[in-house]
Amino acid sequence: MKLLALDFGGTFVKHCLMDENAEITERGEIPAPLESAEKFIQVIKDLYQEYNGVEGIAISMPGVIDSDTGHLYSAGAYTQIMAGRNLFDMLEGIGVPVSVENDGKSAILAEAWKGSLQGVSDAAAVIIGSGLGGGIIMDGRLRKGGHFASGEISGLLVRPGSYGFDNLAATGAGMSALLMMVAAAKGMSPAQFEVSGFMAQGEPDPNLPIYSGRDVFKWIDEGDPVTCAVYAKWLENLAQVIINLKMTLDPVKIVLGGGVSRNPRLLADVQAEYDKFLPIMTGFGMPVTELGICTFSADANMVGAVCNWMIHNN
Repeated sequence: MKLLALDFGGTFVKHCLMDENAEITERGEIPAPLESAEKFIQVIKDLYQEYNGVEGIAISMPGVIDSDTGHLYSAGAYTQIMAGRNLFDMLEGIGVPVSVENDGKSAILAEAWKGSLQGVSDAAAVIIGSGLGGGIIMDGRLRKGGHFASGEISGLLVRPGSYGFDNLAATGAGMSALLMMVAAAKGMSPAQFEVSGFMAQGEPDPNLPIYSGRDVFKWIDEGDPVTCAVYAKWLENLAQVIINLKMTLDPVKIVLGGGVSRNPRLLADVQAEYDKFLPIMTGFGMPVTELGICTFSADANMVGAVCNWMIHNN
């Protein structure tokens, strides 16, 4: 079996040919079709023609999505062009079965199917991207929520009594948040950092360097005191999200994903911050939840999209 797997991100659409064992034989990426719904659908049709002979199309994308009916209540970066539409209706007549699932839910499906959560009946994934994505497995099944919006941990509140964007978990524990915080602490322009999403500010100065997460972690490894202080606060914010998930869901395991999860120091640093809460947990007789790293990184959403396709077509 060969499937066309698509991961619609805010900047690029990743695509590949994948089989029922999650083996990839071809891959590529193209710019995100943010111009119109017609362009969005045309991208799918063009790639279907390019990958001639596939037996199905498996899609991962942001938003609140009913994966059974194909209805998109919202669509993340594509909300302006795709919200309120039914993807299956728009692709009617394409000739092969189509599936669609939210990107965070796709990521945890990938881990439950072929990754770090195989055989784990209750788990959560925290995907550290520009904001925070998430997914939940309960009793061995993907938890979708009463409105198909479970796992949207970017919207968790940090402080009581404040209900603006500046008080969301995404603005304190996502990668864009870390870069913004470092820029502010160092008195540098946020535009010179690879900040994406709603936190992006202005155009960079072409005469100055552009800094990425790799640069920030290099400064941390070098012991830069300003960056290390910001990183310590960011770890506190991230640990708060993880602890709240642990206390609410009682998962057996929580895994961290996103590009930063490939950094070898991240798990140990998060674990050290998380462990500060252990006296409270154990003091009240609460079981300890294991932390881990996602097996899949850049391919997670495509792998999970294929898993979702197989769930809906087998």
